[in-house]
Amino acid sequence: MTNSQDVGLAGSQGGESGLLLAMSDMFKAFGETKALNGVDISIATGEIHALAGENGSGKTTLIKGAAGVVKPDSGRIVWKGGNISVANPIAAQKLGISTVFQETLFAAEQSVIDNVYMGMDGILLRKHGKTAELAGTKEILAKLGAEYIDVHAPLWALTLAERQLVTIARAVVRPWSLLILDEGTSALDSNQRDRLFDYLRASRNEGKSVLFTSHRMDEIEVLADTVTVLREGKTVLHDETKSLSPNIILAAMAGRDISTADDARPQREPKSAKLGKPALSAQRPSSDPSQTAETLTIHEGEIFGLAGLEGQGQNEFLKSLAGLVKGRAGQVVAHGEDGQDTEVKSFDQARKLKIAYVPQDRKQEGLFFSRSTLDNFSLGMLPDIVKLGFVSAKNLRKRFDEYVPVVKLLAHNPNNLIGTLSGGNQQKVLLARWLATEPKVLLLSDPMRGVDANTKAELHTLLRRLAEQGLAIVLLSTEVMELLALCDRIAVFHEGNVECVLDGTSATNTDIVAAMFGHANEMEGAAK
Repeated sequence: MTNSQDVGLAGSQGGESGLLLAMSDMFKAFGETKALNGVDISIATGEIHALAGENGSGKTTLIKGAAGVVKPDSGRIVWKGGNISVANPIAAQKLGISTVFQETLFAAEQSVIDNVYMGMDGILLRKHGKTAELAGTKEILAKLGAEYIDVHAPLWALTLAERQLVTIARAVVRPWSLLILDEGTSALDSNQRDRLFDYLRASRNEGKSVLFTSHRMDEIEVLADTVTVLREGKTVLHDETKSLSPNIILAAMAGRDISTADDARPQREPKSAKLGKPALSAQRPSSDPSQTAETLTIHEGEIFGLAGLEGQGQNEFLKSLAGLVKGRAGQVVAHGEDGQDTEVKSFDQARKLKIAYVPQDRKQEGLFFSRSTLDNFSLGMLPDIVKLGFVSAKNLRKRFDEYVPVVKLLAHNPNNLIGTLSGGNQQKVLLARWLATEPKVLLLSDPMRGVDANTKAELHTLLRRLAEQGLAIVLLSTEVMELLALCDRIAVFHEGNVECVLDGTSATNTDIVAAMFGHANEMEGAAK
């Protein structure tokens, strides 16, 4: 680092009035890849600041530099008027910089309390005491709008959204002046997100600052005071949010003109009259005992959407289709090309029946970060490439090279660890793994979570092309506009049941949101 002093000496209050953190001319290379190529960013005291950019633009590397996880090759960091070098995460926390990274970190077997206070206790003794930690955990969860979480429950028993809220609680239970959220809302439903935003605004009013990344343009519009956009490791835009339109931000991110907003919806013809052959069937969940059990059938060439607020049963339903859990989807039946029907009773059987499942939480359920990109790609097809107990490296690499252009995977050495890829490219590897098994049914659990606008557009195009080629796709998404843009039909879940099934080509955002809250009967044409 240039022009910097040890973090322990930081504290001089000179410099620009009201400036909390400034990072200027930041450079960081990983081999031949320039993750940061002269980035500049400044965050004021009492400001909520959005950091935007496509995956691979340098956002996470910049955040890790501020958090002491990555040491920049060069550049200048100023904290409250003093030049500093953030040696490690502990040094960052002592300054008052608290960070929540994109991939949630937790101890699955430990309680919520233990996870919130993780790293704050000594090896043998609790610094705060059990009573104080219990009260502190309840207090901070209540501030985040998550008072309903059982503080004694182990983390594995919580939903992904609840685990994310616990991770945020861990960051803010410590004294902080700057909170950094890297995709901190990606797993939250709209209600959880709104309550978190209330907490962040209240913190801003107390003079604290927030730096957050998000691929949801509406979040940037309603929350951020200022926006900084990175592209290819450089700062390309810095301005007040009120001065910017979504199109300006997207154009800066992509480096090209974008004539329509991220949520623009293409015009599509209804597919209901020309659906392909049945591919997969399952019982439609309903709490009404007087209602005859109905069957949901997904057809070849169809993109069938699953919508609902967090915890309403759609995720469990999707896992039932994959043979991972039982009960939510009743009897699941795969329809063969020869007219033979087979009940899906396990994940292994589903794989043999050419049903592929891409999970929501790629870190905990999909990828092995201690293994290479090629190793992670191979996992779905091991039974096909193992001969006499050995993996055919030649066949594996041939298959990998075949699917790199299919998912438009960024040029990369496949022998490098999967963690060296951006989140969007990690997701592409996970998708490529299962596409390489040549499935007949593809089950996707929120596959666009945490990916940038350009990657999202690429994946949307890929899914449409796969459906046109006859693949049956079931898409669970937390983004309503994404469902409307892609899906032929959409099943909306409420309180564990299918509230209604909508025609994706004619339904509106209002239709889906109303059904999410149990008001489908107030909509015209809803299939109750």
